Amino acid sequence: MVTKSSTSCLNEFELNRQFHSIQKDIRQNAYNITDLGSIIPAAVMLHNLNEMQPLGIHYMNNWGCERLGTSAEEVNTLGPDYYEKYFVKEESITIFNGIQNYLGEADFSRQYNFFQRVKLHKQEDYTWFYSICKLLQKPTKEGTLNQMIILASPVEGIDRVIGRVNKVLDEDQFIKNNYKQFALLTKQEKVIICKIAQGKPSKEIADELFISVHTVQTHRKNILRKIQCNSFAELLRFAMAFELV
Repeated sequence: MVTKSSTSCLNEFELNRQFHSIQKDIRQNAYNITDLGSIIPAAVMLHNLNEMQPLGIHYMNNWGCERLGTSAEEVNTLGPDYYEKYFVKEESITIFNGIQNYLGEADFSRQYNFFQRVKLHKQEDYTWFYSICKLLQKPTKEGTLNQMIILASPVEGIDRVIGRVNKVLDEDQFIKNNYKQFALLTKQEKVIICKIAQGKPSKEIADELFISVHTVQTHRKNILRKIQCNSFAELLRFAMAFELV
C-alpha cells in the first residue's frame, strides 16, 4: 500500500492536468510523440489499437527503454512475460484488468491512473511508478486511428516531470484554472453537458438517455455547482475547452 502525502497528491493532480493538455496537442498534431518522448524524464509508450485492443507497443522513448534495459521490439516479443519480468505479478493482474475495463468503456474523455512497482535494469528492489493511460483519436488519411498513450514516472520524480512539462507546453489558462472542476464530473454528467451545450431541453435529453426529466434537472444542478458556471455561455466555453462538444 502506498501512503501519499498531501504534496504527493497535489503533484499527482498537477501531472494529470498537464497530461490532459499533452494528449490534446498530440491528437491535433501540435507535436510528434517522439518529440515528447525525448523531452520528458519519464517512460512514454504509445499503443495503436484495433477494436480497442493494443497491437503491441508502437513506440517507447529512450528514457523508458534505458530504465528497463530493453527495447519496444523486445517487449513485444516477450508478450505476457513482459509483466512477470518487470512488475509484481499480483499488481500486474489488477492493473491489466483495469486497463482492459478502461479500453472496454472506450471513454475518450477520461484517463486511467495507477501506481505500480517496477523492476528497473540491474536493480534488485522495485521502484514505485505513477502511470497515466489515455485514449487518443488521431486523424489520418485513411480515417481515425485509435491509440493509447501511457506516461509512467517514478513517484519520487514527479516534480521533475511537472517542471519539464511546464517548460514544453503552452497550456490554455482556462483549462489550467478549471481542470479540478472537470475532474469532478461523472461520465453521465459529461454526456449531459454535451447535450446542454447543443441546446437540447431537459425533456429531449431525458428521452435520449432513457432517464426521467427530474433526473436530468438534478444532473443540471449538480453540474452547475461543480463547474461553477452561471450562464449558458460559460457552460459552452467549459464544454468546448474540455472537448465535450
